[in-house]
Amino acid sequence: MKRSENDAFYKMSTIWAGVGPDRKRGLRILPREGGYFVHVTSRTTQQKFLLGDQEKRVLLDLVRKWADFSGISVITHCLMDNHFHLLLWVPERTEVAYVEVLRRLKGVWPSKKVEYWQAFYENQGDERKTSMLKAQTERMCDLPAFMRIVKQSFSSWYNRRHSVKGNFWEGRYRSVVVENTPLALMSVAAYVDLNPLRANLCEDPLTYRWCGYGEACGGGALARAGLDMLVRLSRGHQPAAALHVRRGQLNRQMHWKQVAGALHAEQRQRAAPKGWPEVQAAYRIWLVHKGTSQKDNPRAKRAFQERKGFDPVQVVAEFERRGEVPMAIFLHQRMRYFTRGVAIGGQEYLETLLKEFRGCFGPKRTKAGRTMKGGCWPGMQTMRQVE
Repeated sequence: MKRSENDAFYKMSTIWAGVGPDRKRGLRILPREGGYFVHVTSRTTQQKFLLGDQEKRVLLDLVRKWADFSGISVITHCLMDNHFHLLLWVPERTEVAYVEVLRRLKGVWPSKKVEYWQAFYENQGDERKTSMLKAQTERMCDLPAFMRIVKQSFSSWYNRRHSVKGNFWEGRYRSVVVENTPLALMSVAAYVDLNPLRANLCEDPLTYRWCGYGEACGGGALARAGLDMLVRLSRGHQPAAALHVRRGQLNRQMHWKQVAGALHAEQRQRAAPKGWPEVQAAYRIWLVHKGTSQKDNPRAKRAFQERKGFDPVQVVAEFERRGEVPMAIFLHQRMRYFTRGVAIGGQEYLETLLKEFRGCFGPKRTKAGRTMKGGCWPGMQTMRQVE
């Protein structure tokens, strides 16, 4: 038999990877119509602890850049030493104008490559221009394409930096589609952000800088935007324990006949959070509630009793504070202002330092410092570390 006579035979895999009892690859189901939420995970090869701080920084930067290119929203994330979690919103594919395609390409391609693509595009006919735009837009709003380019780009960077060869990731990523309901979304988000607590890497996810909640509490605008979207979607559902505590507070403040009306009025006001403090408080109450330790619960399974969580006394205190972060914990989260920067002070002082050490910073640097967020240091700014 000549090969050209039956090419299909030679293209057939010797390992069955489809559906059924002989399937060798995990089943992946992604909705074909409309947008969807999805939780994706991926591990390093042999689950080795290969992701240090610098690796996590590069990986998160790649995720952010390619998410912007793809039109995908990162609701929350968690980067561990040997795996990562992402809770994503993948929108339905729509037409993208040339100007927007060019903006997105500038975020992921080198400037020279963008200039070459732009010049080539402008010298083509209408049919060729349409084909070039289609080649780019077909990669957008596509979860497999997004995960492939992120993992491949990071693997190439890691191998170059450490002068190694071979696979960095352990097979394909795993994906779980999440229903667009408050309970499902908030539960998955809490699972993602509680990973460092469960792994005994921190006492509170707020202090873990590589999870969405920790980054948002540290002032990360993109992380805050993701949690803001999550809380807006979840306003129809509140933890029963949080409502119970709030009802008790109202009972001490007013007549019992007025409590139901007051709770109803508060629920209506929750349709849209008024800012990050409200988003943080709402999400923290849920996060602490889901992260309660089960070691003293005789009804819990042994696996749940052994994993780390928040002390029940601490959980009650969080409910009574209505999610407000204690100053001691808040200051602990902000300590990197005092250790990872190169200077702290007022705007005039930092501008003077910038002029004196101008060669240490990039040509695009226009402002010396950034405001220290949180409201604890009025007028104070920090100058980021030179890397």
